[in-house]
Amino acid sequence: MNYLKCYVLLNLLLFISNTSQSQTISYKTENYTHNLAPFKLSLSFLNFENILTPITAGVMVEGHVKDKIFYNAQFRQGYIRNFTIAEEKLVTTQAESNGTYFEAGVDFVFAEKIKNGKVKIVSSSSFNGSSTSETYFKADCEVRRYFALSGGVIQYIRPKYVNSDSSEYIVSKGVDIKAPKDNFTHFNQSTSGLYVGIVKRKIKKVIVKADDGYNYRAFYSTKFYLHALVGTTSIDDIIIANKTYTIDNAKQNPIGYRMGWQWDQMGVITGFEFGNMPGVTLETPVAKSEIDQLFKFNPFFNYMRLTFHFAIFNNDKNYLIKKKK
Repeated sequence: MNYLKCYVLLNLLLFISNTSQSQTISYKTENYTHNLAPFKLSLSFLNFENILTPITAGVMVEGHVKDKIFYNAQFRQGYIRNFTIAEEKLVTTQAESNGTYFEAGVDFVFAEKIKNGKVKIVSSSSFNGSSTSETYFKADCEVRRYFALSGGVIQYIRPKYVNSDSSEYIVSKGVDIKAPKDNFTHFNQSTSGLYVGIVKRKIKKVIVKADDGYNYRAFYSTKFYLHALVGTTSIDDIIIANKTYTIDNAKQNPIGYRMGWQWDQMGVITGFEFGNMPGVTLETPVAKSEIDQLFKFNPFFNYMRLTFHFAIFNNDKNYLIKKKK
């Protein structure tokens, strides 16, 4: 949760350092909420997620087909190993996975409404070295809201580390395998599954033709989703002192959920998600402490991510709408 606190604090500081001045201006609005890009490509370079290694990068593809069908696919790869665990503290010698994540899905709109709303149009801005000032006006616009059924596939590979001080440890052929004090064992696990749920989305996409001679483009989208997950997980053997051990006490946790939000503001896409992802736990007869049950082995929450994508092709703010004169 520290990543989220830093993100909120950063945005608060940016808000404080920004000064805005409202203005009144005549304009005409053209709405494009039903004319969305059929294909968009976005890249990310700095994501935080505990299902993989802490830092990941990736690509996301989104699109719109025949007005009521939306699709999405994304892939992320960990590129920094888990820096909270020193490599020399591992007693297992098999290769570590930094983690990969893939998903692809489709949303089918089943209910929608068009309402009147406002969109903020920044007509000028400046930066004096310490703060940003801007002049803006609020324009009337169309706001499209819809509900959609959502479904797709997920697949991810990630490492699991087992602390010597934990009540969780590996059992192989009746033998308990624990790392020495302050050391770790680890194994890689691969999960494949499906998700299904519901999406609520709000879209603003306009050209504002103002009497100052400029055409201003605007695209804003917010999306909330809740998904049920089901998956199966396979695990690799572990290697200690050149001996290979099969893990016998890995219990499948095939059911999970996730809840998330996604904001797209002119091609800068921020995503926040949390939940309980399918995977495995190590069954041992040792009772877990209350602290362990609350934080490390919580059956309701084991996952959080914060992602930042930046559109590089066919962003909706440019697709099929006129450029600024």
